[in-house]
Amino acid sequence: MNSKRFWGTVMAACLTVSLLAQQHKSVIPYKLVGQKMIIEMLVNGQPRPFVFDTGGRNALTTEACQALGLSATDSMKVTDANNAVSYCKTTRIKTLATPDRVFGFTNAPVLILDRIPGWECFEADGIIGSDLLAQTIVTIDSKSQTITLTTAEKAPAVSLRKMRPFVKDGFMPLISMQVAPASNFTALFDTGCGGLLSLKKEDYEKMKGEADLKVTSEGYGEGSISVAGQAPRASSLRVKIPLLSLGSTKFRNLTTTTGTPPYTLLGVKVLEYGKVTIDYPRRRFYFEAYEVENKIDNRTNNFDLTVKDGDLVVSTVWSSAKGKVEVGDKVIKINGKPIGKYDFCESIINGIPELKNKKRVNLTIRTDNGEKEIAYEKE
Repeated sequence: MNSKRFWGTVMAACLTVSLLAQQHKSVIPYKLVGQKMIIEMLVNGQPRPFVFDTGGRNALTTEACQALGLSATDSMKVTDANNAVSYCKTTRIKTLATPDRVFGFTNAPVLILDRIPGWECFEADGIIGSDLLAQTIVTIDSKSQTITLTTAEKAPAVSLRKMRPFVKDGFMPLISMQVAPASNFTALFDTGCGGLLSLKKEDYEKMKGEADLKVTSEGYGEGSISVAGQAPRASSLRVKIPLLSLGSTKFRNLTTTTGTPPYTLLGVKVLEYGKVTIDYPRRRFYFEAYEVENKIDNRTNNFDLTVKDGDLVVSTVWSSAKGKVEVGDKVIKINGKPIGKYDFCESIINGIPELKNKKRVNLTIRTDNGEKEIAYEKE
């Protein structure tokens, strides 16, 4: 499931620090909850949990706005993660600060999030996005699980050989990446995206004739959830990329899925392979890789499952399972044992226990034509 991600008109907040004569920094710990980075910020002096999302905009849930006594003051046009356009109400936070109060943002603009199914799983009151950080340098270190904000008087002490410039106007960290042999595309570094890479379908279409890409499977299934609601059921492709480059860092044998975001997304999983620094004022993205060569080999299942109303159901069917199961079919047994109800949030955060780290299990599935046995396996 995707968190909301927004692109739209910039609304400015005023950044203040305790002293302006020297470089200041604030270190914010984060934890991963269902592949979302959760941090704490002070909203009008009150500690509140947020999803840290470099691909998103500042936002508060409707419930958080009510608790804080905030009402809508305006609205703005936004484009969501499914590339759907809608209008969102906006409000402003009088003071938004880091937990140590080194950084304070006054009159900070935020979007107001209507209820999104599953958002409650992350127990977050909103999103801290790239628009809030536009005057800062941000370093994300997965080894220490910290986000460091620094004022921008001096450039980061990182080699320019590890730097990729922003490639488009605006404050979003949009950078160029390459698929061998020599096909370039634009990717948004988006910590709200749970995987390593989510390939925009149009980018695949542009590159398929000149890049070393292989379609391993075709799928049909449910769309993701974002601002404008759940996208309709649609077709998608699983694409194997033998060699993907981020500057001098190589990712080999990566399998990704095509989708419809405004840009291809470089997701939060890239933090497992290196430290990221974003110098927003200078429009620079740095990647300090732990290893220059990274073998991915991420195998995927022959169909996807999700929890709906406590039931485990088929959400996407890939080529090898076509004609065997359909979207919406219900799993009733795993390896011959009847299953009970599942908690949706638990499945998002920790997965389904009986399926975790298994290359193959046998499922009994109830279809429109009766029950059938099918292997649920990596391919």
